[in-house]
Amino acid sequence: MEPQTFKVVVAGPFASGKTTFIASAADGDIIGSENAISDSTKALKQTTTTAMDHATIELAGSGDHVGLFGTPGQERFSFMWPVLAQGMHGYLILIDASRLQARAQSRSIVRAFASFAPQAPMLIAANRWDPEALPRAELAEFIGIDPSLIVSCDPRDKDQCHETVENLLRSIRVGESA
Repeated sequence: MEPQTFKVVVAGPFASGKTTFIASAADGDIIGSENAISDSTKALKQTTTTAMDHATIELAGSGDHVGLFGTPGQERFSFMWPVLAQGMHGYLILIDASRLQARAQSRSIVRAFASFAPQAPMLIAANRWDPEALPRAELAEFIGIDPSLIVSCDPRDKDQCHETVENLLRSIRVGESA
């Protein structure tokens, strides 16, 4: 099979690990738009994405190339979401599963992206997730998705990031062959 090029959007609530995911997965430098935080959210972190993060990766074995496009997580920058969603093959919603507010925000993000691209495959990549404390079925019901769409992913771990992208690409390929 000939190597392909895919566009994958990485979305999620503020401080969920999207920039870290893209930086960990990247084969080289990332292009980003990190700016200092000027409101009360700086208690969580010092900078935030205001437009997008971007990196490319080549997946071992298949030789496929993936362009990763990270969205801003703050609601005030949500106007970028449909712009970045144009032409995407699929998307990941990265959430910090340890934060109730992040889990709640993920519901509206899932709905928003489903409206931009209803046919695009999606996965929830749960960061800081303890499946014993918060079972997969409970997390899925809270977000409003099928439990099979949730994978655990530490955005600091390159191998886990690549595995998560490969899981999404399997869904994309199934959709293309249907």
